[in-house]
Amino acid sequence: MRIGRRPLFFLGVAVLCLLLSPVTPAEFRWLDYAMAGLAAFWALALGLEEVVTSRDAERRRRMGG
Repeated sequence: MRIGRRPLFFLGVAVLCLLLSPVTPAEFRWLDYAMAGLAAFWALALGLEEVVTSRDAERRRRMGG
């Protein structure tokens, strides 16, 4: 199974947001965590979409349709 670019991009954004949190001023640190959570959500959602889509395509290929 191959992971596409979109989930990897959002996973990278989530990691980058978490890496930037120690150097962010304390009053804005919540924003880093919120954006990391949002990016992780999209990485997971897009990754699951690719898994489901690839399974459906494989099932169609096996059935000859």
